[in-house]
Amino acid sequence: MQKGSRLTTLASPVIKYVQYPYYINRTSNKSLPVYIDLKNGRTRILTILRRIEGDIQALRDDIKKDLFPKDHSTHSKVTINHTNNNVVIKGDYCFVLKKWLMDKGF
Repeated sequence: MQKGSRLTTLASPVIKYVQYPYYINRTSNKSLPVYIDLKNGRTRILTILRRIEGDIQALRDDIKKDLFPKDHSTHSKVTINHTNNNVVIKGDYCFVLKKWLMDKGF
């Protein structure tokens, strides 16, 4: 070591892991399973979130709380399809939902 030189170390960033009661599996090409479904001659648009494991009602409540305030007209349009274990939102919220999922660490 030379005289006057200082040894500096970089601290590794602290990664905060959050445990949610639900988990969203990615698809085989590593993308988020958020899809748009067009019905009734493209007049009814649905955003569908698939591949959900765990407490789907907690996921629905978090989506309602974070994305749609109570006074928002879409607050009541977030539903659960229990047959397929999907969350369905009336309207085109594909990019908003993908950004929200990435911000939460999925």
